[in-house]
Amino acid sequence: MADLSGKVALVTGAAREGGIGRAIAVRLAADGADIVVADLCSDKGEKDAVWRGLQDRVREIEALGRHALALHADITDEKTVDAMIGAIKENFARLDIVCNNAGAAFGMNLSYMISPADWRKMIDINLTGTFLVSRAAAQWMTRLNNGGSIINTASWRGWHPHIFMAAYNAAKAGVISLTQTMALELAAQKIRVNAICPGKVDTDMERAAWELKANAFGKSIEEMIKEEEDKIPLKVIAKPADIANLAAFLASDESFHMTGQAVQITGGMDIVRV
Repeated sequence: MADLSGKVALVTGAAREGGIGRAIAVRLAADGADIVVADLCSDKGEKDAVWRGLQDRVREIEALGRHALALHADITDEKTVDAMIGAIKENFARLDIVCNNAGAAFGMNLSYMISPADWRKMIDINLTGTFLVSRAAAQWMTRLNNGGSIINTASWRGWHPHIFMAAYNAAKAGVISLTQTMALELAAQKIRVNAICPGKVDTDMERAAWELKANAFGKSIEEMIKEEEDKIPLKVIAKPADIANLAAFLASDESFHMTGQAVQITGGMDIVRV
């Protein structure tokens, strides 16, 4: 395991039990970091499933002996993002690791049939949100002068676009470009910026999509998952923990000479370009 003792990490999109954000937050805590978990909450109370999910993350992290803080964050809103960074300043007085994991995929359609509203929303959540959080974090991290690591969750579709996913493809390609640009700009401050580009990952969100496909084609979910596995050269779908392992590496000094990279973790799908 990497040694992240004394570090403070922010992980966005961390509320889902079966999500990549949760896996990253728990892994970084296990490696010694204090963790801020953030997600979009409609109501910071027990009636809100997202807020309950964040509170579950706090309990998991504290059980590992680390400090934790849950925050509401609309990453598409500059004022909310600034308030989130302000809360981290107040509670921890430092920020070393930023994991821009929050994202969304919806409204699959032919590119010329996508509504402008859906296009803007996809870009706002996946690209503009990553920019706003990175921007606010970097402004403070450069003043702290402690270096650091920004890790953006992109997608292999940012490298290899697929039909019916024009807005998502474009947003994730934009995240890769933003990653590379900020890596160059922040190198002098020893702030490394890298992206993770997952392929198929067994998350709550992905399972919901598989269930929709299974119902549409009159198949069982097990049959649909087997079909997905057969597309992967390694014949296995990644778990959120697999992505978290890479995030932990990129967050740590073990990757001190890596910046501006967009690492594909696809089981080989990027080679065959399914």
